Amino acid sequence: MTKSLTILLVFLLTITSVFSQSKTCDCKTDLDFLVEKMKKMPSFKKQIKADKKDEFENTYRELASQMTQSIPVEDCYKLLIQQTLLVNDVHFSLGYKNKILSNEILNDSLKLDAFKQSAAFTNHPKIDINLEELKQKLKSKPLHAIEGIYRYGEFQKIGVYFSEDKKTLTGVLLENTLSQWEIGEVRFVATHISDQKYNVYYYDADTRKPGFVKSLSLENGRLWSYKKVGNDNNYELPIKDQSNWAFKTLTNETQYIYLGTFGNSNKKKHQSFYKEVEHKLTAKNVIVDLRSNGGGNDKFSDPYVKLLKNKNVYIITNCFAGSNGEQFTLKLLQNKNAKHLGQTTRGIIAYGKNYGYHYDTPSGYFNVTPTDMNFHKFIEYESKGITPEIKLDFDKDWIEQTLEIIASDAQ
Repeated sequence: MTKSLTILLVFLLTITSVFSQSKTCDCKTDLDFLVEKMKKMPSFKKQIKADKKDEFENTYRELASQMTQSIPVEDCYKLLIQQTLLVNDVHFSLGYKNKILSNEILNDSLKLDAFKQSAAFTNHPKIDINLEELKQKLKSKPLHAIEGIYRYGEFQKIGVYFSEDKKTLTGVLLENTLSQWEIGEVRFVATHISDQKYNVYYYDADTRKPGFVKSLSLENGRLWSYKKVGNDNNYELPIKDQSNWAFKTLTNETQYIYLGTFGNSNKKKHQSFYKEVEHKLTAKNVIVDLRSNGGGNDKFSDPYVKLLKNKNVYIITNCFAGSNGEQFTLKLLQNKNAKHLGQTTRGIIAYGKNYGYHYDTPSGYFNVTPTDMNFHKFIEYESKGITPEIKLDFDKDWIEQTLEIIASDAQ
């Protein structure tokens, strides 16, 4: 055997040995830490009472009984998520800290080959069914059906189908160009919670790290980053290449403002844009576009409530409008001349994060980000969102549709 081949084999065996180690953790200690942080949250104090308290404690005991010894890290993550779901608080999150796959491995073919021999790769959930039959079955689904083939950018096509109970959707890889993935692997599992809303357990496309995101809408062939093949309508998204602040005069009687964020990162821009709009907003009708406004600080949103109080206001939202963007929507709707159009909002409204503290669990594998702000008066919209008075069609420009509605109202 040549020296170079010997070195290569030793390298591959070493890398494979490292990868093959099945990482475990003391999940019970992490569970206790998680519960301790949860009990300090306003959402916990508001919600976990009487029967809900019994349910919370029973769930804790049941989960703890499955943690009497060290268990695989991802199994622990899934169990901890179950405890978090007892509190209806979309802002509250539990993250999986460590990447499964680093850029170093991804950019080295030998290390990537070794990774694919590891437990981290071979233990990833896969679908044990005929994928070609599944693909043909999903291709035959109507375009408006939830089940079907979805794309993840230009890199992957994912077969999405219901479990027998029709409450859980599995996304399995059918076509793939990313070297760290293989056909048949599970990319996500989405669990129905209400109406068009789903909680999604997913694997990051680049790092393969698991994650969990709550209250995502499945409408117009879109679930978060996944879009149904054959459905190219994207009118629910903000106008392409438009900044977070935009002002336009559309007609003699209608003006338009886009507010894409109320975040703290650009205080000067918030202030300068408000000053500009304050003097130019003269039309009797104003379209307030909040598509994909993820929220922020009410000191940037509240001034517009007063500014718009004597206008006919047409508020447009999509399923990515959330937090203070949703609270602002409700404040504008207190105006009797306001209408809400578009799509149901995210449903991340009743609590918040002021200080943004986050904590590593004792194992070091997970990160807890509790909430510390209390907007419980909006609890009816948490995980559900605010449903518009008029739902706009997904196959036509939303500003054009709104202008037609304004013209109809004027008759």
